[in-house]
Amino acid sequence: MGKRKIKTQDLERRKKIKQDQDAKLSMGLFNEDITSDIEDQSNNWEDEEQDYELKPREMKEKHMVESLPIKRIDGTVERVLREVIKKEEPEDEGEEEQEEPLEEQTKEQEEEEPDDYANLSPQEKLIKTKEDIAELASKLIENPEENITCLTRLRKMSESKNFMTSQLVIMSLIPIFKSLAPSYKIRPLTDMEKREKVSREIARLRQFEQSLVVNYKSYIDLLYKHSKISYSNSLNNNKITSDQLKRGNLALKAATELCLSSLRHFNYRSELFTILIKRLNKKPKQQQDLPIFIKSIRVLETLLKEDEEHGDITFEIIKIISKTIKSKNFRVDESVLNVFLSISLLEDYDPNQNKDDFKPKLKKKDRVHLSKKERKNRKERKEIEEEMRTAQQAITIEQREKYQSQVLKMVLMSYLEILKASQGSFQKGTENDDAILLIGSVLEGLSRYGQMANFDLLGDFLQVLREIMVDVVDEEEGIYTGKQIRIILLCIATSFSLVLNHGSMGRLPIAIDFSSFIDTLYKLLTDIALDSDLEFSHKTLRLADPITEELTKPAVNVSTKSELLLRCLDFIFFRSKNGTISRATAFTKRLYILALQTPEKTSLAILKFIGKLISRYDNNLKGLWNTEDSVGEGNYILGIEKNDESIIRLERCNIGAATLWENVLLDDYYAPIVKDGSRSLMKNSKNEGR
Repeated sequence: MGKRKIKTQDLERRKKIKQDQDAKLSMGLFNEDITSDIEDQSNNWEDEEQDYELKPREMKEKHMVESLPIKRIDGTVERVLREVIKKEEPEDEGEEEQEEPLEEQTKEQEEEEPDDYANLSPQEKLIKTKEDIAELASKLIENPEENITCLTRLRKMSESKNFMTSQLVIMSLIPIFKSLAPSYKIRPLTDMEKREKVSREIARLRQFEQSLVVNYKSYIDLLYKHSKISYSNSLNNNKITSDQLKRGNLALKAATELCLSSLRHFNYRSELFTILIKRLNKKPKQQQDLPIFIKSIRVLETLLKEDEEHGDITFEIIKIISKTIKSKNFRVDESVLNVFLSISLLEDYDPNQNKDDFKPKLKKKDRVHLSKKERKNRKERKEIEEEMRTAQQAITIEQREKYQSQVLKMVLMSYLEILKASQGSFQKGTENDDAILLIGSVLEGLSRYGQMANFDLLGDFLQVLREIMVDVVDEEEGIYTGKQIRIILLCIATSFSLVLNHGSMGRLPIAIDFSSFIDTLYKLLTDIALDSDLEFSHKTLRLADPITEELTKPAVNVSTKSELLLRCLDFIFFRSKNGTISRATAFTKRLYILALQTPEKTSLAILKFIGKLISRYDNNLKGLWNTEDSVGEGNYILGIEKNDESIIRLERCNIGAATLWENVLLDDYYAPIVKDGSRSLMKNSKNEGR
């Protein structure tokens, strides 16, 4: 008992001495006197093997560096810290190095310039880098499961700060991922699957798939990081180098190549689509970014056109675009919104189809009798078929219809939000508002997809379209510009298209009055002839104005203003019940005035439309060609003045007193085909008069 107590006291004494010594070491108070005292005390120790504990120790600080985090299969993110040994450098160097940690410099040197690169020239280094990349890629393609570590090495080389190495590896990884990745998603393993014992081949396959997914995710993250840098958004940032700008466009090119391959069906395709869509903000001002911008638009349009049978890709693209447009407060280019016009998934969509197609329930006497064992076997077969279908990720008819309804809802809600945001902008004098610039694309899209909307949204759309049209008309006191004319015509055509398509489907329980739209079109006819871009579309090749040196490109809408005008007239007189004799007579007079000033194609189309009106209303329009058959009293009011709203209305023009004296002027028209058309109309009207 006594020996144990003495031993405990010795241990406590030695522990106390050690703590005091360590404290003095940390404060730098260790000297020879203290060392001698401690050595004297150590002689009294029974155990001489413990003398090393009293020797001065070196305080080694561990330099920890945080590496890339690891994302586990269950979704948790784990931080990774590694120790880096700091090499002592001579103190004679006068210049201080940069504040970059030494371990990062060491890592960069190890990755970018191996030992065998030290004595090589730049040209030899380039050749050596290409040879290494080719060797790793060939090993990976020959036996992917055995050489999956080569993919990890290539992916780490793509993160190099050396632009040459990073550029070569980023582009070389594109065909590698195309050849390795399947055309379906690889799901993560469940906890039960991780614990179960499998064969060596299955374990190796699982390791290959998980490693492929991890490296692909890191590669997509790298592309997203580089794609944020462009020439347009770095004009005022001097810290961005030219290599970073080139790498940004290179990342976009790589993303477009991946989107057009089978990788659009692989994991993390939403992140891949986001890389393209995030760069589609305003149209780039720098010439270096313009080809990438156009190519990204074309890739998205191609994806939407080719996704006609499934709909999952269309759903993800439209979801990301609609969120991006809303988050940017509609500060996007008009061509981005026109991507919606390329949706092929909605071409055969009928919202009412599900209501009519239902399977009647079989009666009990018509059912096939099955035994208990047969019912059990049938249930098992259904479960197996469902599991196989899920594994193959096949899209059923029900899933496709669900994607169609969700895509249509997102598109129409985006259109409605843009229209509501543009209300009142013309009267406030803010025509450069971001939402105003998108009205043309919205109205063009509504004319295509508006008939699929339900009746509740129809009322909202009509109200917003009427308010936008009234804002444009009330704001302008002089001659309407080409942009304002296009907006008014699109509002009228879209409104008729929405209502008439609902009426043809039998979903229109009430009659809707279009008087305001018809009066506005009648008022606009005299200003349409003054538009020089009447027959030009967005595809027309234009030269800049020689005076202002500016190129005023028409809106991105598909139709020209002449086509929109004829579409509106066709809606009024031939596709709805709004065409009356008085309206047909008034519009005929104004259309003749319009034909005197319009180009050849438009004038000929107007005369053909007047011929259709004559054939429909027979002799009711004959008074316009013959003064003796005039039924009106007083004078015809032309109504082109805008200072008095009361005399511009269609009902107050006294159309019964009008005469088509424009036929005489059309005989001197420069185009012979227009002359013949005018004479033919006059001849037909006289024959009908007799």
